[in-house]
Amino acid sequence: LQLNEERNTGYNGSHIWHAIYKENCFAGDDEEGLCYEQRVLYRLLSGIHSSTTIQIANRYFAPNARKGRKGWTPNAARFMEAFGKNPGYLKN
Repeated sequence: LQLNEERNTGYNGSHIWHAIYKENCFAGDDEEGLCYEQRVLYRLLSGIHSSTTIQIANRYFAPNARKGRKGWTPNAARFMEAFGKNPGYLKN
């Protein structure tokens, strides 16, 4: 993973996350009504999803000499889009 860090590639993987949640029998966007094992799995998947989103937002814009970027730079707007209205996602 050190050679291939998580960062923005331009790929929209939202359909992949939707399939992961759906195929694991999570009907809604929360833990309500799930048995203990389902809640644990939901929290694990949700944590991985949040971590991936944070890493991508942190390394969003590629290095660009013309724009003065020497390394990968964050996209605060993308972070706020994902977590601004849902701060509970960060508590996992």
